[in-house]
Formats: sequence, C-alpha cells, structure tokens
Amino acid sequence: MWSYVLNLNPVEVELDRPKLQLLALSSVGIGLTYFLVWRRKAKKSIPLGDGWWGHGQQTLRDDNKIYPFKVETSEDEINDLHRRIDQMRYTEPLEDCGFQYGFNSNYLQKVVSYWRNQFDWKKQVAKLNEYPHFKTNIEGLDVHFVHVRAPHRPGQKVLPLMLVHGWPGSFFEFYKILPLLTDTKDDLAFEVICPSIPGYGFSEAPHKQGFCSLDAARIFLKLMERLGFNKFYLQGGDWGSLITTNMAQMKPQLLMWMFTYSISGLCHIKPVENEGNLCK
Repeated sequence: MWSYVLNLNPVEVELDRPKLQLLALSSVGIGLTYFLVWRRKAKKSIPLGDGWWGHGQQTLRDDNKIYPFKVETSEDEINDLHRRIDQMRYTEPLEDCGFQYGFNSNYLQKVVSYWRNQFDWKKQVAKLNEYPHFKTNIEGLDVHFVHVRAPHRPGQKVLPLMLVHGWPGSFFEFYKILPLLTDTKDDLAFEVICPSIPGYGFSEAPHKQGFCSLDAARIFLKLMERLGFNKFYLQGGDWGSLITTNMAQMKPQLLMWMFTYSISGLCHIKPVENEGNLCK
C-alpha cells in the first residue's frame, strides 16, 4: 500500500485524497490502539517505602525471630469483665423503635446476659488455639499471625496463601475454611498464613501517627519474605482487599494470583504475574 502511495503523481494524489485521508486516520487509530495496549500491559508499582511504628526511636537492628504464641485468658480477667458487666447501666430506648437510632437497649440487655451467664470463655480460648499462632517484630510492632501447614502427602503440590481480614473482623473468620484449604487429599493444597492487621486481634497497635494500608501492606510483605516465600497467593476482604491490592502494587513479582472483595460486593480475581497494575 505504501509503495502505491509513494508512486502517485500529483493528479492521482488529488483524485485519491479521500482514500489518503482514510489511510491517515486508520494509521493514527492503529498507532493509538497499540499505545493503549502497551500502556495497559506495562507493569507499574508503587514505592515500597519503610517505617517505624514502635515506641520511641527506631532500633538499629530488627528482631527477625518468630515466636510461638498462645491465646490465654486468666480467671482474674474474666472476673473483672463480669464485674464491669454487672455494673452496666442502661438507658431506655425510644418508644416504638427498633434499631433505627442505634442498638436497642432492651435487646442489648439480652446480649449482655448471654455474655455474662452463658458464654464459655475457656471453650472459646481452646477453639482459638486449635491452630498454631506466632508473633514476630516488624517495624517495631509485634505482628500476630496464624500459620497452618498442609500435611505432607506424596505427589501433592502445596502453595502458600495469605488471607487478610477486614473490619470488623479478625483471623478467626477464616477458621472454618482452613481445613478445606490445608487438609485435602487432592493433588493441590495450601499453606495458609492469616495475619492480624496491626491494631487488630493480637497484633500490636502502631504507636505513631499516620499508619495506613500501605504500611500494613509493606509489613505483610516483610512477613511473607521472613517466612521464606518468594512467590505466593493473596486473598483479602474489606480492609484486607485494599491491603492486598497495595501489596501487589508494591511487589507484583512476588504474587501469583490474588482474589479480593469489598463492601461494594465486587469481586476481583487477578493473575498478578500478567498484570502488575492492580489499581481499581
């Protein structure tokens, strides 16, 4: 086509001007299409950064050790909770009102009665300790996580998977699915890590201002690297969705796939190796 255009004489050019205009527009369109495809596929990332969220000044060296952790509740703590519950004072609810203006205080008394007289604290603590718990210090914070390894079965492939909770939530929301992921007789199983976001559950809360999802993402990336994983899968919901997305944006080369869901009800499944920019 280009040889035809270059060999045209002025008369032929004048006669074929509509064709030339169409050709020029087509060329621009093709070029723009290639540019947009390239831009979409080009891997993008956000800076990893660094931080210190512990007390006082940053120490010269991080403690990289991982310590076993056990959930414990003493009789003194339970008795103190019962004492405070017994001293609770209630206000009357609005007339003919359910929960339109907040939690109905009449129903609240039923809930409090259950917590005071029926809830089995020892049984629940034993349930929490059903899986192995650990803590490690990252950026000055003692970060808690549950780590469940799959039983070794010949010929079974085991993949590392991090599950990140949201608000209001905790690592405990994954307990029912853990056996389905780890203790399977299929040819595929997962080694699951469920961290507690700093300030949630048994993870230490930041002592400095400004902590956000980017900092949680960086801390969880450091956690996975400390555990020895250079490739892994991610799942997150609510705040966990944002944190895992930030993790993928910081180090897309570490992630294989991720699945997120948010309060909007939208689900996202991404093959991270093929697309580094996971901004929504």
